[in-house]
Amino acid sequence: MNKQAWLDRARERGFDGLEIYVGRSAERKVTWFEGQTDSFVTSDVTGYSLRAIIGGKTANLALETVDDAKIDETLDLLAAQAEIVAAKEPDTLRMPEAADDVKCATEWVVPPADQILSVLAETERALRASDPRVKQVMEIEWQDAVTGREITNTNGVRVADENRTQVLYASVAVEENGKVKDGFRVEVVPDLSRLDPADIARKALDDALDELGGTPIPSGNYPVIFERRAMTAIFGALTDMYSGDLIGKGISPLKDKLGEPIFSDKITVADDPRNTDALRVFAYDDEGCPTRKKILVDRGVFREALHNTKSAARMGTASTGNGFKNGYAGTVSVSPMNCCILPGDRDLAGLMEDMGDGLVVTRFAGLHAGLNHVTTDFSLQCFGYLVKNGKRDRNAALITAAGNFLDLMKKVVAVGSDLEWEYRTIACPSVAFENCAIAGE
Repeated sequence: MNKQAWLDRARERGFDGLEIYVGRSAERKVTWFEGQTDSFVTSDVTGYSLRAIIGGKTANLALETVDDAKIDETLDLLAAQAEIVAAKEPDTLRMPEAADDVKCATEWVVPPADQILSVLAETERALRASDPRVKQVMEIEWQDAVTGREITNTNGVRVADENRTQVLYASVAVEENGKVKDGFRVEVVPDLSRLDPADIARKALDDALDELGGTPIPSGNYPVIFERRAMTAIFGALTDMYSGDLIGKGISPLKDKLGEPIFSDKITVADDPRNTDALRVFAYDDEGCPTRKKILVDRGVFREALHNTKSAARMGTASTGNGFKNGYAGTVSVSPMNCCILPGDRDLAGLMEDMGDGLVVTRFAGLHAGLNHVTTDFSLQCFGYLVKNGKRDRNAALITAAGNFLDLMKKVVAVGSDLEWEYRTIACPSVAFENCAIAGE
């Protein structure tokens, strides 16, 4: 694609601006099932997205291929789209801004195919031998991918970056007394030669056993710990509350809350696309705006909202570098990136010891059905285990946790030290609460 020719022609035709977004994904996926390779797929996809500003109106067009001989024909499509758009507010493209380069701290070693197959086979054997309750090794998968972006516009923005991921996925089903549960593990693997298949097997098995034999507990208000995976799930489902776009539209629970306490003073929330401890790192967002670290909640006080260019203009402020797309064909929205609750100094065992008697919730089900994003009320089926005298007791299942997330976050007893990014862009440590309503027996 001759990008300069496209930009020049857009100017000649009187466009206010044209942005060219090029997204590339090169992927290799290997699945293993019952002692043999089930599939081996490679792909290399490049997609193009054009965003034009014409008379203050925005037109978008996603293309799988680009033909430089059809520049005018393609620009005609954008112009026709802009004519029928009912613009509520003018849109603009970013101007060029310098930012320091940043890359993920992980050093990747790309494995050959024979090494991948060998490790997948070893992982299956380790899972089968891990416990007599293993009913079936359901799937083991290796996936590595390189994703890249190039953003160019008529204002002179020229930015590009690339991120790599390598993960191994293992899932297993276990059975006891006629009850079957499944578990899985997704492990980020920078160097496959350093991976211990037995460790992956143990983690996948533990995930399955966490719910095996679980029974309801009496209904009541329990001291509760949301283990890091459960805490990440409910926190992540509600990160749209920090969106400046939703706040500006009046449909965020944080509307008119800037500068006010919204959580316990034990909670600090940070968003940092440049965090090199995370798997994906971005110096610029998908509009070409430089990213930066933000403290959204500082010791319980709501300090800053997230913005892209349009939401920032609406609110009379500057973009925070949180204008991201869901794939090259998507439109830019306000999105968190490497957002987390900052960890405390007690591990999960320490939180349980401090709690004495209570409940640890390890997983929520039905988050999107049982969670109100405007009020933050929730009523969610959950799984976990009871704690007695600071030690793990029996598994709990067929129970429901209910309450209001904002109210619950004001009742924080302690924040755990077990923050792990793994493959996520939103992560939390375990959090202990004074109490939460649990419906069971």
